Amino acid sequence: MKTFKKFAALLVAALMVLAMAVPAMADDPVPTPAPTYDYPLTVTGLSEGDTVKFYKIVEWVGETSDSSDVSGWKAIAPYNTVLTKAVLTSMLVGDPNASPSVAPTGMTSDLAGKIAALATGGEDATSISGGTATYNNATSGMYLALVTPKDANTIYNPVFVSADYNKETGHEGTAAVTGQFADSVAKKSTVTVSKTAENTSDYNSDHAKTTAVGDTVTFTVNTQIPGYGNVYTTPHFDVVDTLTDLKLKADTVTVTVPAGLTKGTDYTVTPDGTEGYRLSFSAAYLKTVKTATPVTITYDAEVTSSAALAINEESNDVYVEYSHNPNSQSDYDVKKDTTQHYTFTLDAEGAGLGSKLNGKKTSELVKIGVDAAGNPITTTTETSEITSSESWKGPLQNAQFGIWKSTDSGCTGTPFMTASTGEDGRLTFAGLDAGTYYLKEISAPDGYVTNTTIHTVVIAAQTDSVKVTEWWNGSAWVSEKPATGTAKEVTYDTDVLKSYTVKVDGEDTATYTFTNAATANDNDIKWETVEAVEKPFELENVKGTELPSTGGMGTTILYVAGSILVLAAGILLVTKRRMNAED
Repeated sequence: MKTFKKFAALLVAALMVLAMAVPAMADDPVPTPAPTYDYPLTVTGLSEGDTVKFYKIVEWVGETSDSSDVSGWKAIAPYNTVLTKAVLTSMLVGDPNASPSVAPTGMTSDLAGKIAALATGGEDATSISGGTATYNNATSGMYLALVTPKDANTIYNPVFVSADYNKETGHEGTAAVTGQFADSVAKKSTVTVSKTAENTSDYNSDHAKTTAVGDTVTFTVNTQIPGYGNVYTTPHFDVVDTLTDLKLKADTVTVTVPAGLTKGTDYTVTPDGTEGYRLSFSAAYLKTVKTATPVTITYDAEVTSSAALAINEESNDVYVEYSHNPNSQSDYDVKKDTTQHYTFTLDAEGAGLGSKLNGKKTSELVKIGVDAAGNPITTTTETSEITSSESWKGPLQNAQFGIWKSTDSGCTGTPFMTASTGEDGRLTFAGLDAGTYYLKEISAPDGYVTNTTIHTVVIAAQTDSVKVTEWWNGSAWVSEKPATGTAKEVTYDTDVLKSYTVKVDGEDTATYTFTNAATANDNDIKWETVEAVEKPFELENVKGTELPSTGGMGTTILYVAGSILVLAAGILLVTKRRMNAED
């Protein structure tokens, strides 16, 4: 938009011209005709897909008997409730007779916000091209232009432009409004939010994509407050964080905000039990934010026992709820991000694996009893529910095992977890991180010999990045756009499970590969197909009498027995010598 004369100067010129015209009009008053407008109004700085509406707020009335006009200009309803004669005078004329003179204030951000809040009706831009909106239907006056962004994460401040009346030439020309909004370039800022996680237990260094029950996960949320300023009379900006199968450590929530802010006054943090928190900024503070201002939140959360499923998908959402339109500040928009975490269980009910595996038992580790020749003791047969061609005979119950993390390959310390086999021979370790573990039998069932072989178990997981689209209906996230209402749409990327494998001593015992839906409309991922392969790893116990251990109580028994024998031999020797001496 080209540079024009200042609005106030044009008004004064118009007033002077009208004053000279009064004598000629006194004898034969003729209404001043509405001039033909031959220059368009423009707003620049737009992004592709944005739309613009123009609202007339001040009109040219020329010389009238209406005492509410200022130099021939008058605010129209409903904007005249804000732009009273006193306010309009201060904005357009100031007080040139004061000593020192008072310059016009121009359009201030406070006025802009109050006017924008009253916007009603309006007309669409005649055309929008190349980032510029053009409006051809203007008549003399001042206009408010409100931009509706295609990207809901972008916020535009209102724009004010003028069509000024020039009596000398009989034409109208455009001029930018003076003051804080002294050009027709749309000012904008963008709301962003991101959530990342790190597993501080760090057993498997994959940025907390996989976790174990009991792990502590550290979350970081980054967002930025847009430049609301006084343009927004009651701005709203809240960060809402919700956790699934994690327990918030409320005392770890830390908010990094600009210096000088006071917790409890400028912002509040409200924990939602152990499942999340809400960070709220006061409207008074938000009105002081002139440019995009970053905010960082960090906190710790512990993976709970409810994550101990075959595969548990811990979805942890954060969304920003914010004012985005100065004309309707209670109509909050949303921006969302999420982190996904997976916890695994060996030999469990197939919960979390989609409809194909839901409720079926996995069978990575099975225990069987055999005789000295390696033949199953019983003819009982169990079959894999995942791959019906796989089965095992002689399932053995009540064998106790321990599993150790990779830092204890000799299985000498306290086990990370312990478990006993069921009547079907399956062995269940619930709530594991991906990574390497060591497995050893602690005790065998009665009548069997403990097998102390150490086995290496490796759980490996792969993820895919998936674009998720959801809708916020005002109280909940839904996976399909509601047929009615004004649900807010969000799209974000997240990592979802693609496959995981279980290897025991280098052998593939289970492979589960998932084909995720092409359009996953919620972050509880819907797997279209699951390819599952199982080859249960058989852990054998030989039937027979358990020999005393060479360590612990077994060694003690040997020592005691030996001592008794030595003592007895000594007694016999002393007794024999006494008998010989008496003879």
